Amino acid sequence: MPTNSRNTWPGPRAENGDNSGVLTPTMRESTYFFKKNLYYLIGQLLFSLRPTPMMAPTDSFGGDLEPFTVQQLSRMDAVFLSMETPETPAHIGGLAILDPSTAPDGFDFEQFVEFLESRIEVCPRFMWTIQQVPFGMDRPYWVEGEHRSAREQVHRVAVPSPGGREELAGLVGFLFERPLDRTLPLWEMFFIEGLQGGRAAVLWKVHHCLLDGRSGAGIAEIMFDLSPQPADRPLIGPKDEAQAGQPASWSELTRSAFRNGMDLPAASLRHVGKAVGMAIDGHFGPLTELSSTLAPKTSFNGRVGAKRTIAWSTASLADAKAAKETLGVKLNDVILGITAEAIRGYLIGRDELPDQSLLAGVPVSTRQSGDQTPGNQITSVNVYWGTDLDDPIERIHAIHAAADEAKQNVEAHRNLDPMAILADAFLPGALQLFARGAAAATDSMPLPSNAVVSNVPMTPVPLYIAGARVAEAVPISLLAPTQGLNITVISYNGHLHFGITADPNLVPEPGSIAEAIPKALIDLQSALQKSEHIDL
Repeated sequence: MPTNSRNTWPGPRAENGDNSGVLTPTMRESTYFFKKNLYYLIGQLLFSLRPTPMMAPTDSFGGDLEPFTVQQLSRMDAVFLSMETPETPAHIGGLAILDPSTAPDGFDFEQFVEFLESRIEVCPRFMWTIQQVPFGMDRPYWVEGEHRSAREQVHRVAVPSPGGREELAGLVGFLFERPLDRTLPLWEMFFIEGLQGGRAAVLWKVHHCLLDGRSGAGIAEIMFDLSPQPADRPLIGPKDEAQAGQPASWSELTRSAFRNGMDLPAASLRHVGKAVGMAIDGHFGPLTELSSTLAPKTSFNGRVGAKRTIAWSTASLADAKAAKETLGVKLNDVILGITAEAIRGYLIGRDELPDQSLLAGVPVSTRQSGDQTPGNQITSVNVYWGTDLDDPIERIHAIHAAADEAKQNVEAHRNLDPMAILADAFLPGALQLFARGAAAATDSMPLPSNAVVSNVPMTPVPLYIAGARVAEAVPISLLAPTQGLNITVISYNGHLHFGITADPNLVPEPGSIAEAIPKALIDLQSALQKSEHIDL
């Protein structure tokens, strides 16, 4: 059953010690975009200049390390941090709607927090904080923050009566839109009570730079178990055993920044050299065609604001796989096809369907087999979405061909990934200024894609959190500066769970899109059955 949020939730009810005031909306009251971003920049500058102890990094056994042998954010992760703005925070997350009846020893807030603390003990990286380098001259470092417990990262809230899906969606949209506090570990959770039927829910938010790109382990994954009886250790844990250090002095950070900054010109020249070499070899034909095709603008492509609205729905994974086998395509092609049908219907209903097909931004991992480098290694390809085609079968075949070509181009031009170029060519501080300037000029910027559509496989069997069964799983993602809509789908326990994240000023009714996706799969099945009869 789809659900939709317009963020009409009347107000928070929280219970969480020092963090009880965390639910107050921030930065939404300002009426001037420039003023708001100016305050944000000043705050980031003051944060980078905050006093730090004059201590060299140390390992977990207390021995002195060489300066800056501790873990520094990867270039890609630093880009996610630097490109963040108040309107487009870079955290992702999810919502687990839980059935507490399966918990052998009961399930409440205290039991959940104790369970989470036990998991954090074996994954200490989730209690690290970041130390910014003064003036953004270098990538930040992971450091051991002040002694905190996981309890301080969890907030207890309740949905308004009657505790239905609409009330839950309104609460989740309100809570998710707030940026994470960079002085704390870059994640937080909300234990949500008051749902109908005696159910509870857990909402989590985690900054993209904190995700472990090698193991796929995020703050949510360490909570999951395969049975109601919690295991001693999480099923998935970060593979990175590097230790965070203690906060370093300004002089140490500056010296390291100077050394690392000396590499930037060489890195930029390497990208230029690669581009020249590829041009000589004649590899730029497909890339030029791809980059020259820009997406047509729609009503959900504009300046993204700070508000968020959430909607979700489910569809049969078995039916989607059956369609995949019948058509001889990939599951992601089917997902793109049925989401395209939902978007097409939404735009037709608003009398604004462009003649040119929309383009979907599809995240793709660039991690080579056997690569154990920490951090995220991803890029995005812009894929023909088929919104100009009425026939669902023809649409999916066209998407399949376009997606294959796009992925081949990614392989051919792996060394010229735009995110990698940004990371190598600009200091983090310069990237922050670039991001804010780009946000202010969204109306004049080219549009590479209309919305991100991401498919994340999960597990075919039920999962449990502290003994409570995960009845529904809702993925929630971030929005790009010119994209007021994101569609993320996870395959879990025999279903495709579609999560819609939107800016309510650009997408007033995301629930209609969520509702149309399962219907599009049913219509695809009907079209396939008719096609089989015609062939016979």
